[in-house]
Amino acid sequence: MNLTLSSMLRSPMFWLTLIPVLLHLTRGNSPCFGRSLGISPCRTQFFKRESLTLCCRADERIMTNSKSACSQKSHECNITLAGEQHSGSYWCGSNSGERGEAVNITVTAGSVILGSPVHPVPEGSPVTLRCLMSHESSKQLVVVSRINQSCTFSRDGLLIGVGLTGEMSFVAVNRSHEGLYTCTFSGVESPGSWLAVREPEEAASEDVTDGEVMLNRTEQKNGQETNTHKV
Repeated sequence: MNLTLSSMLRSPMFWLTLIPVLLHLTRGNSPCFGRSLGISPCRTQFFKRESLTLCCRADERIMTNSKSACSQKSHECNITLAGEQHSGSYWCGSNSGERGEAVNITVTAGSVILGSPVHPVPEGSPVTLRCLMSHESSKQLVVVSRINQSCTFSRDGLLIGVGLTGEMSFVAVNRSHEGLYTCTFSGVESPGSWLAVREPEEAASEDVTDGEVMLNRTEQKNGQETNTHKV
């Protein structure tokens, strides 16, 4: 059977095969892959029926306390239809018993999630939080998009600001920025995600969003918060 490029791009199997390859090619260039467990898309919150991929080093295995079938079978796991049974902690484990940093993944049936860094962020780095919503396509697949409207952001249950375009940015995070973050749109609040801050790296800082990273050399600054509308 002759396969054209357009037919390959429409094939789900093509993308399921390509995703692990892309994960390996990008490994080490993103904070998602610099702390052992890799996740694509690069966030910890997902909608039901979303697809995601987990990845460890080739000599490790994915471990979890959830009911996911990923555990201990391979260093890669493709979840094509995420469900609430996939919520839980995931980490990379070695044959010698070493355990990597755990990542808490939340799968929700709600309509709003928060896009935030997967791993602890170096102190002094800029961070962007994003409020995301889901849409169902004609094939009942979930399409995720940023909410380009006014959203509120909270830390540890307290309102900290309003993002007129669905985003809140921190110019340079410090330990005071650590906490459990949520975003709210049209009265619907996302699940909470913990933002952790670690010791700074001398060589470069990571400009971290939910799935994007830019490496740039910066001087350490005092922690500042910026958002579209200050409150």
